[in-house]
Amino acid sequence: MTVGDIQLKLIEKGKEYLKANSESNINVYNSGRCFLCSWTLSPGYIILKSWHGKFKNIFKSVKIVIKDVISISTLHNYILINKSKFIDKYDKIIVSWGVKDGFNSDGSYTDRYFKINSKETEGTLWFLICTEDIFPEKVNSNVLVFTKSKTKSKYNFFYLLKNLTLEILRARFSLRKIFHNITQATIFSNLVFIELKNFISNKTKKIIMPYEGQPFQNKIFKETKKINKKIKTIGYVHAFPVGLPTNYIFRDGSPDKLIINGNDQLHCFKKHLNWREDCLNILPSTRYSKNAANMSGRIYLPFSLYSSETIFNSLKKFFEKNKDKYSLNLVVKNHALQKNSKEHLKLKNKINNILLQYKDSQKNNNSNLSIFIGSTSGPIEALERGSEVVHVCDDPVFQSYSSALWPSLKVERLNENAFKYTLSKKGNLILLSESNKIFEEKYIT
Repeated sequence: MTVGDIQLKLIEKGKEYLKANSESNINVYNSGRCFLCSWTLSPGYIILKSWHGKFKNIFKSVKIVIKDVISISTLHNYILINKSKFIDKYDKIIVSWGVKDGFNSDGSYTDRYFKINSKETEGTLWFLICTEDIFPEKVNSNVLVFTKSKTKSKYNFFYLLKNLTLEILRARFSLRKIFHNITQATIFSNLVFIELKNFISNKTKKIIMPYEGQPFQNKIFKETKKINKKIKTIGYVHAFPVGLPTNYIFRDGSPDKLIINGNDQLHCFKKHLNWREDCLNILPSTRYSKNAANMSGRIYLPFSLYSSETIFNSLKKFFEKNKDKYSLNLVVKNHALQKNSKEHLKLKNKINNILLQYKDSQKNNNSNLSIFIGSTSGPIEALERGSEVVHVCDDPVFQSYSSALWPSLKVERLNENAFKYTLSKKGNLILLSESNKIFEEKYIT
């Protein structure tokens, strides 16, 4: 079977799995084991791997599950700062990720997904989720910050025990429900909504967020409808989906409307991921504009490295075979959140050392080539910007892209772990925006 055939088969298994659990009264919207995530080691990842028959190491599976349960203890110190007293002022709520660089000295917040400042969204309350301890000196009244408090202890095992006990009681000792509810993602989804629900008022008309199908996102959309079924829920696919987009399968808790950025996304979400066409809305990307920097001449490392050895060996094969075809005067760019990762720095140095071997033999110092490693949407963005793209994967079925899901994509397999992509037509994968006002003009209206 081709990579695309296997991906389609896993998507079908995912749809059957969600349907079966929904019929068994499992809350598929915020179950950590229904978040079928193909890019990070999690309970959902184990399930996908088991269907693929590639995760037979029971000890590795148990290790991931135990680590996930223990990580519940790290959620003990989340707090909400700047609690707004004026909830009736706002008829729209934006839920987004909060990062340190987004907070401005005037108390506003600039969102990297919607590319807009909170001051420019009249009648809108911002609820920002920070996964680290971020305490801005000044925060405007329409910006709420859900963040971790500054505590010495990373883990709180009393908090873990309390949550385990509560979930067992809520499940009425049903082993199946306990299995789905005792995950870090489920507990986190409950935490987020407990804080957010206090700001959903009779005046609220819309809730919009960058959307990845995460349990806390589905929980917000699902529970919001219970408060007021007239509230319109809107998700935005802010980055092109990964190669195996099982996290986006439509389910209970999915938004009323999902904003996507291209015809190929419409094709995939409608034909393979169970979305109705009237739920999908194609708009130019807010995150990716036509005037952004060129992405050529670089090798991009991902957030997660599952097998550095596989990646390095595949790159070596590609370099040796294509040294006369491409300029290999490439810059290795580490992931922004892995600057201190020993594994990432080690791989970066190894790649740089082998690139030096070709430096003197390269006649052309300019390169239109971009090489992407692992699970990332970067190859698609680079294609739309005119780069020649090679994607090196340590897990091709979970990471690489196929024309079976994305019709405008042409795929050439270079070796077991490397793929070259080309486009049949620009704009079908990602419709790059021309206006910096696209959010106000199209998304929030």
